Amino acid sequence: MVPTSDDDGNGPNPLGLERKCLTNNVFLLGSLVFVVYNLINSFEMTFPNATYPPLLRQLTLQKDLFPIVLSPWNPTRLSPNMAKLWFTSNANDQKYEVPTDIEWIKKYGGLAANGGVRYLTNRTWIEARGKQGNCASALHVFNWIMKQVIEKNGLLMLAYGELIHIHREKDFVDKQGKFFDDDIDLWASPGTVAHVATLEQQLNSKFGWTMRCFVHDDKVVLVQIFASCEHTVSSRAGKSKSSQPGIELYPMYTIPRQGNETQYDVIKDIWQGNQYLEQSIFPVKKVTLKSRGMEEPLDLQIPHHPFQLMECLYGNWKVPSKKHASIGKVC
Repeated sequence: MVPTSDDDGNGPNPLGLERKCLTNNVFLLGSLVFVVYNLINSFEMTFPNATYPPLLRQLTLQKDLFPIVLSPWNPTRLSPNMAKLWFTSNANDQKYEVPTDIEWIKKYGGLAANGGVRYLTNRTWIEARGKQGNCASALHVFNWIMKQVIEKNGLLMLAYGELIHIHREKDFVDKQGKFFDDDIDLWASPGTVAHVATLEQQLNSKFGWTMRCFVHDDKVVLVQIFASCEHTVSSRAGKSKSSQPGIELYPMYTIPRQGNETQYDVIKDIWQGNQYLEQSIFPVKKVTLKSRGMEEPLDLQIPHHPFQLMECLYGNWKVPSKKHASIGKVC
């Protein structure tokens, strides 16, 4: 119930409080809110044990380049007794397993694919589509994939070279629209890996793109998405070369800390073998980039503490170099 009054606005309010006192209280409350707001904006905050609802609120932190939304979820954690995660290839109806065995994930050393490289579309189609030409640009495909992932509340965040470029050059392309890197590196949760794989047929029809998987012990350890134009089908592990920079998905998992099997707070990129503290990655930051290569803004995800990660992986990342990210590093 809201108290009402028939006075002229100068008399006492019906609750017996002087209007002057109420005004002073509002002023004090407003001052307190202002002080708290400035404290929030003066520090780069970490919420390692946060339990707020998704998309808590928008903040602008002084140490960050973009307005961000903090989201506490960590979809790289596997549920106990989780069922196997599969997707099926359009090329031959073959099933592919995304790893969910935590013991296997812990032991896999990365950069190995004893099952080879397997395409999700048949060779005839790739070659025929490639000859047609006019495959879509990498940024348009990346933007479309991000929209599909965000719609499902998935995790697909910038990694390695792209994490550097968005902070150093503030873009993925130069003034002429040329990419700084030869691919777009992304960290993905296991659910996102499976989800994106199911989009392969749409990538074919909409953009002239396809994908292939690196397989080890019958498990997917890396996904490459690329244009069919100017691509030569090959079963050899390596960069996917075509008319456009490719997109690579590195599966990430939460694993227990070494020496403490009950403390799950380490994030592992299984292909590179790098490990990161959970609080360096989560809560993920959601940012918007206006790229020279796109009319439409790009909605992106980046780790919670990108500067710490880049320094650990590259050292002085602010100076351009040909140095690749570390392998098997613990950050």
